Amino acid sequence: MRQIQVLLWEMCQVRFSTRAISNAQGKAIPWMEPLYRQVGQYRGQAVCHADETRHYRGTNTYWLWALADHSVSYFMTHYSRGNAAADALLGSFTGYLVTDHFSGYGNVPPERRQLCLAHLIRHFRKMAGRYGEGGSVGKRLLLLAYTTVRTHHCWQQQPDQSARYRRRILRLRRSFLATLNKGLALEHCKRTTNQCKHLLKDEAMCWTFLKDDRIPLTNNRAERVIRPYVQWRKTSFASPSAQGDRFRPMALTVLGTARQLGMNIATLMRDVCSQGLAHKPVSVRFPLSQSSAYNPLQIA
Repeated sequence: MRQIQVLLWEMCQVRFSTRAISNAQGKAIPWMEPLYRQVGQYRGQAVCHADETRHYRGTNTYWLWALADHSVSYFMTHYSRGNAAADALLGSFTGYLVTDHFSGYGNVPPERRQLCLAHLIRHFRKMAGRYGEGGSVGKRLLLLAYTTVRTHHCWQQQPDQSARYRRRILRLRRSFLATLNKGLALEHCKRTTNQCKHLLKDEAMCWTFLKDDRIPLTNNRAERVIRPYVQWRKTSFASPSAQGDRFRPMALTVLGTARQLGMNIATLMRDVCSQGLAHKPVSVRFPLSQSSAYNPLQIA
């Protein structure tokens, strides 16, 4: 709120109280709702990314969930971080989902879920820092993960080498599985053993990208779209009301999607608010279609 007050004064020499700004945000909620619903109905793409972060309402901890693809970003707030919240986020989505190893997405069939290798690499780094056999297993897993990413990037630069690429990836997968089984058999490093056991159950989800060239290896897209909110949260107070919980995901969805589509955000919001202030139905929509072009070699 304070930053908005400063911006309004510096750009327009207009003074607004925080209460007036809050009231203005409340009026904008129904105006943004058609765009918010449009993005929500667009959750039928072949590949999407999901992530979640803490959201505070007063002294209570809620969660902000994000679902993104190459064209849109969809946000929602929920009191839970469990499966029910993830199901509400995904709606009727039936494509491939890229996530971290969080169990909240457990209702997504394993054959449609890709684990983020960047998250796994961070875990492997911690394992590699241990002493003894546990550290050796971690170092081997870290090397295999790095090699997988590098091999995938080389194929993106030379997509005509698909046969060689698949041979190398399948060889890396066999080594990865053997290393996990080796870690499972360790007797003196329970932490490494438990981590290998946990990952062995979901090992197939590390390689879902082999089923479809459009599936990326990392969840970077979801992390990028959720980062502005994390910065917003650090510089603002918690949301004190249900109105704030409605406004934040709508604003993040509308502004984030406009940014991804290369639209002028100021022009978009001016058109939306102009129709709202004139008591007209908001007819502004995003230029979306279910057949939007997707580059399978695009690094997400």
